Amino acid sequence: MTRSKKALDTKALLASLLIALSGCSASDMTRRDAQWAPVVLPHTEHRDLHSRHTGRDYRIFVSEPQEPPPPGGYPVLYVLDGNALFPALAIQAQALEDRPDPKLRDSVLVVGIGYPGEALYHFNARAEDYTPKAEDRQRLPGREPPPSGGAERFLAFIETELKPTIAARYPVNPERQTLFGHSYGGLFTLYTLMNRPEAFQGYVAASPSIWWYKGYVDRTLTDFERRLAAHPTGARLLVTAGGAEQPRPDDPLTDGRRRHMAERRMVGHARDLVARLQPQQAHGLYSEFRLYPGANHGTNAAHTSVGALEWAAAVGKAGSDDAAR
Repeated sequence: MTRSKKALDTKALLASLLIALSGCSASDMTRRDAQWAPVVLPHTEHRDLHSRHTGRDYRIFVSEPQEPPPPGGYPVLYVLDGNALFPALAIQAQALEDRPDPKLRDSVLVVGIGYPGEALYHFNARAEDYTPKAEDRQRLPGREPPPSGGAERFLAFIETELKPTIAARYPVNPERQTLFGHSYGGLFTLYTLMNRPEAFQGYVAASPSIWWYKGYVDRTLTDFERRLAAHPTGARLLVTAGGAEQPRPDDPLTDGRRRHMAERRMVGHARDLVARLQPQQAHGLYSEFRLYPGANHGTNAAHTSVGALEWAAAVGKAGSDDAAR
């Protein structure tokens, strides 16, 4: 008997022993497994899309409304970190469309922008795609910094490759588009608003990384305010933070993690940003800050997603100028 034949016989014997010990026949096991099937989100689909701007492949998830589109087409919610955040938003969008009271129903097309693979987050890819160029970026001693500086290329992918792909397949309203990002994704959302405010009509930044690289956002605000004065916008911005993302002033900073949270000031930065932008309402920019008590950096994305969906449904809706507020 050859060695390979012995190996096969040994594997078969082990399999038979396992089946016998479990009290099940092979046919019983096959029948039991056949009762299980992968979970499928209804009314959703995905495809991979290669970008000539970034040279990277993206996994695009779409949840399509079942009601006919309103005049002008469906409002669209584009969500970053799509592998992690799209599934819940797809279910929420269906619930929003199925509300018992017809006056409260809305149809929103949800587009998740993720990466191929099973991981919820592709950390190096998102670090590069979601961050602007910053030559003076901070570097931690002894640690190789993640890639960065690809925000403009990633925005070009969304504007010139992804949006046309979505518009060619679904009846969407180009004047009712909202961008939703969390953490680095929130930073990218603010980057888009401050550099290309006309790209979207709604912006939702959950726990944005305003601390990033010596306060990139703060250093960009003056130019943004100057441009708004010359070219007013009709954009609406929602910024959120979780109450557990920053220690209280009287909390002892007894460990490195709490000191790290205190340095990043997730709540303070988000609140300060909106306070500074409030006067820009005179130039058409509406901004709002929401704090979710008890939410930490990770869970604030889920807390914000409900508000992001309703924000997207309200932005640009006829007869509801204040609906997004």
